[in-house]
Amino acid sequence: MQKTEEFIENRIKWRASKHDLPNKSVFLFENLANDKKAEYLTHFNEEDCGKIILLFTDSKKNWTAIGTKKIIGFDGSEFNSVELNSIKEVDSKNRKEYFEKAKAGATKLKKIKKRNESELLIAEFNGKETIFITKKGSDLFSLWNIIMMIEQLNKKTGYNNVYN
Repeated sequence: MQKTEEFIENRIKWRASKHDLPNKSVFLFENLANDKKAEYLTHFNEEDCGKIILLFTDSKKNWTAIGTKKIIGFDGSEFNSVELNSIKEVDSKNRKEYFEKAKAGATKLKKIKKRNESELLIAEFNGKETIFITKKGSDLFSLWNIIMMIEQLNKKTGYNNVYN
């Protein structure tokens, strides 16, 4: 089954609406003022990323955008992107580190406070891992849920058949 960009856009918007997005720090890209759109579009090519649907910002200069082909982010110093059809797994950076330490036998592990989470870790089929930053708490979990939906689309339709 092949997924069109329109299908992906509609699924992202539908999932976002289930999390009460947009909000004060998450925006529908199409609703941004033209000068604000242009500010972000100087950092990536919509032809490569597809149509940009959502923009997650935090209180600093970090942001993450979801397009119909890629997720793009700026962590304050560098830009990162991951093709949606290459997403294999998604987790929070701190949660993954916590479980790795637990497996290694760390004796004193500090409990993770979900409300303080702001870094989403995306693993690709090729093994590469990339971190995307949002505002702490519900914005991170909204992004996580949207990316998990995309991950499930990849599993259901097969890696090479998505977004063609």
